[in-house]
Amino acid sequence: MGQIKPSSMWVSLVVILPLLWKGITCLAGYSIQVSPSVSVQEGLCVTIPCNFTADNRKTFSNSYGYWIRMPLHPGDIVATNDKSSDVKKPNFYLMGNPDSGDCTLTITDARREDEGKYFFRFAESKDIGVKYSYYREVTTAITVTDLTEEPVISDLGTVTAGIDKTVTCSPPGNCSATSLLIQWKKSDVSGIWKTSPTITFTPSLYDHQKTITCEMITSGGNTTKKTILLDVDYPCISTREHTNDSTKSLDSTFFIGIIIGMTIVIIVLLAIIIVGFCHFLKRRQKKRRLGKGSPDPRTQGTESTYEELKGQSKDIYSDLTK
Repeated sequence: MGQIKPSSMWVSLVVILPLLWKGITCLAGYSIQVSPSVSVQEGLCVTIPCNFTADNRKTFSNSYGYWIRMPLHPGDIVATNDKSSDVKKPNFYLMGNPDSGDCTLTITDARREDEGKYFFRFAESKDIGVKYSYYREVTTAITVTDLTEEPVISDLGTVTAGIDKTVTCSPPGNCSATSLLIQWKKSDVSGIWKTSPTITFTPSLYDHQKTITCEMITSGGNTTKKTILLDVDYPCISTREHTNDSTKSLDSTFFIGIIIGMTIVIIVLLAIIIVGFCHFLKRRQKKRRLGKGSPDPRTQGTESTYEELKGQSKDIYSDLTK
């Protein structure tokens, strides 16, 4: 076996080194900026910002981006702008435009089975051009945690008795959450009141100061809720004013009743006093008449009888002496 001459070795290095340097430059021209770990609550959504460079470029034309689940399995694409590719997760969306080096990923209605590691792959075209998978640089681990966020209830505005009111309950962030169950409860209704994210009801005066509650329930049974107080107005007159007027009316009626009762008692007492006084005056006048020599009916009859007997006795004596 012949020895390699030093001159030949230097010639080979001169030829190979530029090629090696070109390869290193190409590898160095591929970078990605994305969070290595992301946490999202069950049923909610999260957007993961992502930017990349390929071949030292940030702009392309007619390019494709793919988010793929680890470990590497053919067809495990979860999000892409390539309409010809099947995706395994319809709640994953490639929101960024790969033509501008944007690989932003959005997950809606997060579920426990969405947990795992994912990486981004770029293809400048399907057949030719730059293609690169960034799992060597960064893989993004997604964790799905328990639901703790409260639902959001739309602004009720003015609630007027007798006028229909529509209200909506939704997950925070306006997430599209088909796996979450939305149901309503009302303080004066036992059990479930309504089972729809958007409801329409007709408030009444009896609903004033009542509460309505929206409950958001995950497939695993975890529940969060939001409660609001109903402040119901009456047409033209607010419920509070109406309530105050009613209270004032009741108070006036109460006091009027007391006054009438007291008046009746006073009248009765005065009548008793007057009758008693009149009776007293009659008795006094009678005593005065007797004191001035007026004949006493009780003695008048006795005196008359005595005089008559006296006269009769004289006549009888005269008759006997004759």
